[in-house]
Amino acid sequence: MKVLMIGGTRYLGRAITQRLAARGDAVTVANRGQTEWDLPAGVERVAADIMEPGSLAQAVEGMTFDAAVHMIAMDAARARVVIEAIHDKVAHYVQCGSTGVYMPLKYLPADEEHPIDPPSDEMGGFNGKWAADQEAMQLCAAYSLPLTICRPTNVIGAGAVPIDLWGARDPRFFQRIIEGRKISVPNDGEALLQPGHVGDIADGFVLALDRPDRLGVFNLSCRYAITLNYYLELLGDALGCEPEVQYVPAEKLVKKYEPKGKLTGRGLRFLAAHMCFTMAKAERELGYDPKMRPEDSVAENVRWMFDEGIITGG
Repeated sequence: MKVLMIGGTRYLGRAITQRLAARGDAVTVANRGQTEWDLPAGVERVAADIMEPGSLAQAVEGMTFDAAVHMIAMDAARARVVIEAIHDKVAHYVQCGSTGVYMPLKYLPADEEHPIDPPSDEMGGFNGKWAADQEAMQLCAAYSLPLTICRPTNVIGAGAVPIDLWGARDPRFFQRIIEGRKISVPNDGEALLQPGHVGDIADGFVLALDRPDRLGVFNLSCRYAITLNYYLELLGDALGCEPEVQYVPAEKLVKKYEPKGKLTGRGLRFLAAHMCFTMAKAERELGYDPKMRPEDSVAENVRWMFDEGIITGG
């Protein structure tokens, strides 16, 4: 299979690129070239800034692909410029969305038919991803381009700092646990979190590429959600210490720390809401079979942070 990866050198995109290359697919990565990475054998790179008019079209001029995967569709403009540049060069378009567009959830677990109101910027900032999905649906219908949207939950595993208890990915939070300093947990810590392993989610994208006959939206994550309290317990086990916890209303934390730049209200409010999704559609139609449990993913991610010197001690 010939695959065009738009933004395929960071974390999840990198994992997808590695899997495609390992099985012998012909992969071309289109990005600005700002991320240093020794591309796997057989992977080509073309320089393109998707927000620079004509850049992507020029970079892939004369090329055709079986499929394209767009990992950086953060808003409608980015979705539009990519689809308009490649719609006549690819046979299947796969866009990376996010389960964040469903928030706040109306029922648990949320499936792909969950009603979506235009997301508020106060809840995680996923209004851009929602707009990108809508733009892709409209343009792909207009161009008769087969469309798949994969919506990962928050991603965990070696390669990036995991989400912290304030809705960011700040290494200082994990160092604070190691140092025995008090951790402020929003509300009662019983909000649900569903951390999908980066490898499992990458496998889901590959399965979607292999099934252009199974189009539409697919949620991708691990098999079950955990509470923030249990997540903190898993972090403590992996870090080798027991976190000292205090429970604080989320809005009190926002009021106190957002003006100081120590958190964003939208990130904390998002984390304090339930995240719980079903993968039944992806399992049934794509053969998605996530292997990693949150317990294993947390341990792996913490080991990676120690190995990379991102956190110390413990």
